[in-house]
Amino acid sequence: MKTICIKIGGSTIDTPGLLGELARSIKSVSTQHFAILVHGGGKDIARQLNLLKKEFSFVEGMRVTDPETMKHVQMVLSGDVNKRIVNALLCEGATALGLSGVDCGLMTARKLTINGQDIGLVGDVDAVDPRIIEICRANRIVPVVSPVSRGSDGQFYNVNADPAAGEVACAVKADDLIFISDVPGVMDAGKLVIHEIRISDIEKMVADQVVTGGMIPKLRSAAEAVSRGVGRVHICGWHGEQTIEQELAVETSQGTVVW
Repeated sequence: MKTICIKIGGSTIDTPGLLGELARSIKSVSTQHFAILVHGGGKDIARQLNLLKKEFSFVEGMRVTDPETMKHVQMVLSGDVNKRIVNALLCEGATALGLSGVDCGLMTARKLTINGQDIGLVGDVDAVDPRIIEICRANRIVPVVSPVSRGSDGQFYNVNADPAAGEVACAVKADDLIFISDVPGVMDAGKLVIHEIRISDIEKMVADQVVTGGMIPKLRSAAEAVSRGVGRVHICGWHGEQTIEQELAVETSQGTVVW
């Protein structure tokens, strides 16, 4: 049985009807594969903070997270968003378990700084203990993972879901890591989807400005995952409840495969 790690962002989850499609898709692939789902929820966090009239800022794409903000990040990600996804899976007949990086010490984080700048309780994954994931695998349970993690100092940390998914995938040596995004794949200078990228070509593509902006760290993370034992990394958009099955097959993939 192959292991598939799927990361989905909060903006994608917000799309009307998508949560049900995602649940049906994971239920379908789970008949043949072990699926792990890691999720974000940035838009939900922003909505909650706005309701509370709590101001927030970003440094190089990372939300500055003070202790009060961290309470709301944990409540939204590990509570509301996580349980909505679990509920959607249960409604489709899948057995799902909501987790965060805190539970069973799944992910241990270290404090992250940006160019020496303190951005609060924001962390990078330092270590993954996959034992709870292996329990899920043995019992055909879909783990649904919020990236909120704890440090060795006992603090909770706000961790970006992209690197969290990558670290989980590396820890379990996933056959496929799928990043479901709001773009259809890696675009050639913003025009056409590049359907296949070898990790040895990525730095030349960056130097030649074939890829730019936020896709650069995503591709570098994909390269690291492959170099650490993940079979393939997929970057794709959502195109219906057949998305995951289609992206796993070369002949029907609409996104980008990195290997």
